[in-house]
Amino acid sequence: MKRTISKLLIVVMVFSMLCFYQAGKGTSVKVQADEPEGETTQIESTIPVEETTTPEVTTVPETTVPVTTAVVKKTPAKVTSLKASDVKNASLRVSWKKSSLATEYWVYRSVEGKSKMSSYKKYKTLKKTSFINSGLSQGTVYKYKVIAVRKADGYTTKSAGREITVMTDVDAVKSFKAKAASKSIKLTFKKNKKATKYYLYRASEKNPSFKKIKTLKKSKSSYTDKKVKSGQVYTYKLVTYRKKFGAKSYSLPKYTSAMTALSAPSKLTSKEKATKIVLKWKAVNNAEKYEVYKGKKLVKVTRKTTYTQKGLKKRHNYKFKVRAVRKYKGKTFKSAFTEISTSTTLGMKGSWIEINIKTQTLRMYIKNKLYVKTPIVSGNVGDRHTSKGTHSIIEKTAHRQLKGSYHGQTWDVTVNYWLKFTSDAQGIHDSTWRSAYGGNIYKTNGSHGCVNTPLGAMRKIFKKARVGMPVIVY
Repeated sequence: MKRTISKLLIVVMVFSMLCFYQAGKGTSVKVQADEPEGETTQIESTIPVEETTTPEVTTVPETTVPVTTAVVKKTPAKVTSLKASDVKNASLRVSWKKSSLATEYWVYRSVEGKSKMSSYKKYKTLKKTSFINSGLSQGTVYKYKVIAVRKADGYTTKSAGREITVMTDVDAVKSFKAKAASKSIKLTFKKNKKATKYYLYRASEKNPSFKKIKTLKKSKSSYTDKKVKSGQVYTYKLVTYRKKFGAKSYSLPKYTSAMTALSAPSKLTSKEKATKIVLKWKAVNNAEKYEVYKGKKLVKVTRKTTYTQKGLKKRHNYKFKVRAVRKYKGKTFKSAFTEISTSTTLGMKGSWIEINIKTQTLRMYIKNKLYVKTPIVSGNVGDRHTSKGTHSIIEKTAHRQLKGSYHGQTWDVTVNYWLKFTSDAQGIHDSTWRSAYGGNIYKTNGSHGCVNTPLGAMRKIFKKARVGMPVIVY
């Protein structure tokens, strides 16, 4: 019994402690004590317990506050790879790479003025990244500025501008022509007012690659090329160049060609016989053949530089002329004529001197072979002419003084060599006061009847001459 009561006291103490913490709550506590097996004792005690009030949490109704999101203005990137292409004299293409965030592009243009570029003016608004600008002027500078633009969320933002400078193609010159002479070619052309200068190139048959030969000032409209050879084809290329405001342009080349005139055959000589004449001349550069005329008649076309005319009359005068010929691209080019007046000989045997008044030539033959041939000046036309006929040397003197008078004219000269062949004192002698011989000098400025001869030729003639040698004048 005692044991049961002790357990009950413990339970009461624990219960009291619980009531302390849970005051105000009327709690019925049932305590069950240990009973002997088979016996249960239940004590029910109703103890007023003060109920503990838990503070009531007041829930505030949730209020929705509008949240304002800040709008970020996004700026497109600056365009890249801005370039001009397909540049022509009146149009060009401007292009660039797409800029991120851009919705369109604004294009501004500046045009060359007399002394400076004009201010930029808005030219186009584009969705694309390229455009063709047509209707431009040749050789003119244009500047373009492209800005990437973004229009979104009610705002407009722009990138920095990207610029490019370009010049349209400058036009080639007009009326580029070539006029050839034998040793020069004159080039002419119509100037391009926009040109800064011109570059001139040349090629030829023998050197077909073009090489620059001259830079011409913008004020020039012609050029004479003197470093050419006769009878050769030359081709010229002219390029117009312009530079302005940092931009430059080269025109398409303009071409022209010409063949220099063939030179007339030079050193045309004749070797005379009694019934034939042998002509010889120096080869002409680029000539393919030669035409030989006797008088006005074409007698021979030859590739050689010699020609023999047979079947002629003795002691007869003849005129021959020779010119060079060449064909090129279906056209025939001919040089000027080179002429010679000559004559057949007397056909004599032995040694003699013969003087041809018409050709103004003296020939001396020694043992049937021509020894000297020289131009001379014979007596003036009229009563002072040299006497024609068959004569002979009647006096051979060195350092001879010649004195005389004729119609108020007097002369007193000493000659180095003197060969008298007429009784009235006509003779063959040197004439150092003369600078020219042959041709038609004798008609206006001839001698008083003597045969004036160059000093060099006279020295040779005097050496072989002898008294009694025939002198035939015709």
